[in-house]
Parts: sequence; structure tokens; C-alpha cells
Amino acid sequence: MTSRKTLTSIVILLAIGLHAAPLLLRSERGTLWPFMQWSMYKNSRPPGPIEASQRRIIAVTASGRKDTVTTHLLGLSITVLEQRFLRPLATGDSSAAPLLLERLNRTREDSVVELRLEHETYTITDSGIVRTDNPVLTYRAGRGEPR
Repeated sequence: MTSRKTLTSIVILLAIGLHAAPLLLRSERGTLWPFMQWSMYKNSRPPGPIEASQRRIIAVTASGRKDTVTTHLLGLSITVLEQRFLRPLATGDSSAAPLLLERLNRTREDSVVELRLEHETYTITDSGIVRTDNPVLTYRAGRGEPR
């Protein structure tokens, strides 16, 4: 019985030791873990500034109150919100606006009469971050085209 406990202890210590090996060898490789090799990721992005954008839909009610349209408010996942509403509205496809207005007004007493698509672009460079506000697209209930 003692030999089984000893063997089990040796196996456990060996497993812990193998987990510690990458930490001990990181100075040779210049990485923390063996699967995170820099050479694997170094060409994943072209050199130069990195751009990121943030879009949001603001719903304006008949009384003038503004709400940010969220996944929780719509009861949809972020993927569905992006595919059905954000992308089409951002490209000027006004067919998504009536669908979104209908979904938002299902349970509201103060109905949404206007949707505003706000869009910012962030450019990250070596010298800092630059924020650019893009034009706001406005969709009104009963109108087809954005303003």
C-alpha cells in the first residue's frame, strides 16, 4: 500500500513539475508559454495604425427621452443585433429601421419615433489615440431614407 501512495505522489509531483517547466525555460525562448510564440503572431497585422470603431443606436421617444438600444432592451444577442440592425443601418439600408422600431415599440407606452446611429472611429498610433466622430444617421418612423 505504501508503494502505491509513493507512486501516486511521484506522478502528482511530475505533473506539477511539467507545468512549471515553461516558467523555468521562458528566458531561453523569450515567451511565457510554449504555444505563445511571437513568430506565430508577428505578421497577423500589417504595420501602421490600428483602427477600431464603435457604433450604437439611440432610440428617441415621442416625449423626447433617449435610450441606447442594447441587447437586453431588444432581447437579442449581440450577433443578431449586429447582423439585423447595426450593419444594415450603417450601410444606409433603411429596411431595418421599421423592423427595429416595431420591436422596440411592442411593449412601450411612450413609442420610439426616431433612431440615431452614432459611429466613432478610433485610430491608435505610436503617438496616441485619435477619435473621429462620423456623421450621425437618423431614421424617423414613417420615413424610408435616413437623414
